[in-house]
Amino acid sequence: MVTDASDHWVATTTLHQGPVWQARFGQHTPPHLIAAFTRALADPSPLLREGLPSSIPAYGTRLVTLTSREVPAVQVASALEDRVRALAARRAAPPTSPSPPRRPPSSPGRTR
Repeated sequence: MVTDASDHWVATTTLHQGPVWQARFGQHTPPHLIAAFTRALADPSPLLREGLPSSIPAYGTRLVTLTSREVPAVQVASALEDRVRALAARRAAPPTSPSPPRRPPSSPGRTR
């Protein structure tokens, strides 16, 4: 929802009892984050959740189909290695835009 009176747009998910989550994007939100959000939101593939069925919020259990499967240890190890590499690459990448230097706060009163 975007209105002329606001400088942001909001995406809200609701169930019968009301809002479940909400995302807000303002004029300073980097475009790549908005693109990633909308891509993920439009993705039709099932969402993989790890953990026990009890980790799914109670309000969603009637709407979710639970399935479980055995995963070979080799596949788990490979996925872990891929994840570690991806995180290391993210950490090693330089910041996209350097922050401007911070100025000390000006204080009212006398100076030398």
